[in-house]
Amino acid sequence: MEHKYLITEIIEEPQFADGKMLFETLRDVDKSMADHVHIYRDIQNDYKSYIEMWVHEVKTPLAAAKLILDNNPTAVSESLCEEIEKIESFVEQALFYARSSNPEKDYIIKKIPLQESVNRVIRKHSKSFIYKKIRIEIKDIDTFVYSDTKWLEFILDQIIGNALKYMPQENGLLQIFCEQVENAVYLHIKDNGIGIASHELPRIFDKGFTGSNGRTNEKATGIGLYLCKTLCDKLYLNIQASSIQREGTTITITFPISKLMLLK
Repeated sequence: MEHKYLITEIIEEPQFADGKMLFETLRDVDKSMADHVHIYRDIQNDYKSYIEMWVHEVKTPLAAAKLILDNNPTAVSESLCEEIEKIESFVEQALFYARSSNPEKDYIIKKIPLQESVNRVIRKHSKSFIYKKIRIEIKDIDTFVYSDTKWLEFILDQIIGNALKYMPQENGLLQIFCEQVENAVYLHIKDNGIGIASHELPRIFDKGFTGSNGRTNEKATGIGLYLCKTLCDKLYLNIQASSIQREGTTITITFPISKLMLLK
């Protein structure tokens, strides 16, 4: 049984006196445990609802602050805009984390143009690419996949944002390309950053894992790739990583090609 405290649901009530007393005692214990579980489940749901409400509320003053800075352009305001965009990214991550346990309530699987999603995420990080003088090579992504646009772009945003943290300035290179086979499309996101140690590679999608690279980068939280893995599982996508230290890392997302992916 998945829930051991529900044992009285699968056994028959005995007909002798001692057995009836034990059965009633077990049933009381089971009910108490079930009530206890419901209390904590309600607390968790209330907290999740609060986080979602907070995220939506905080977006308004952030958008207003960006608008004020855009209308009063200076060297300082441009820097402040970049910092606000970083805050917006963390706020968005908090929202997706709160929803990651039940994303099926918030996504719609449909046929989408992969190139448009990739381009939107690249534009979001355009200032960082320009500032760090990192080149981008995009090819063979003019194809369609089955996924949810919003969730997919969040996954791409986390991967590309992660690559930007660890790529060298001026000679950095980010390559995004597709490989199509009969029943799947493989999207590869390859960087020439510092790479990941082979013994740490199996753990990069674990919650909170930052590894040796995270210890040198105080901004690492170990949440981004964990969310990518969680959401990919919910979207029926496969995500894998390969890496060589001091040469770079490649993240590969596999999109199954089948109309069965459409949830009608």
